[in-house]
Amino acid sequence: MNAIDLTGQRFGRLTAKHIVPKEQLPWKKKERAWLCECDCGNQIIVRQRNLRSARFTKSCGCLRKLDAFLATSHVKGLTEEFLYSFKDFDKFLLIHKQLRRYISMENININEYEDYMNYFYNDKQFNCVYDYWKKQNRDSTFYDWYKPSIDHIVPKSRGGTNNKDNLQFLTVFENLSKRDMTKQEWDNFKLKTNTHSELFIEEIMKKAGDANE
Repeated sequence: MNAIDLTGQRFGRLTAKHIVPKEQLPWKKKERAWLCECDCGNQIIVRQRNLRSARFTKSCGCLRKLDAFLATSHVKGLTEEFLYSFKDFDKFLLIHKQLRRYISMENININEYEDYMNYFYNDKQFNCVYDYWKKQNRDSTFYDWYKPSIDHIVPKSRGGTNNKDNLQFLTVFENLSKRDMTKQEWDNFKLKTNTHSELFIEEIMKKAGDANE
């Protein structure tokens, strides 16, 4: 009897890629198993019998993160369908955690919340900082200088708002260096004093551009 070929088949959020050689299995019982890719981008080895079981949670574990987030986010009107639209849920969580430093999640309108999340998730500057941080394989503490951090283009102390067009993502290092300067003042200061750093946004954006050429 021929073995069942599940290559390319979907099981929930998982897509079966190929059989895992038995000598590479992480468990002692050498049963048939598949390397699967989750919609979130993670890969996981799954026993074939589990893939074909209705009781198996068909994700790499990210669905549990989504369920926990829905239970604790306090955003009224938030739906699973909206969360499922974000392939990289860890990136989504980072944006959410940064936003809640300035915005009340209990009181925000759901349409406004979705607008903020879609805007920054797809924002080129944020993604350049985020990708640069991930490539460093850094930890996730606040004082990781590479970590993305929300900055007010016009500081709140200078009359700036929390509207998305007054927010940008910089590294923690540059955000703390900028202090209470406006973006224009900070850019002028860097130019006038010839101040450079690999953690400044212009260097990160340049590297991202060079990498894509």
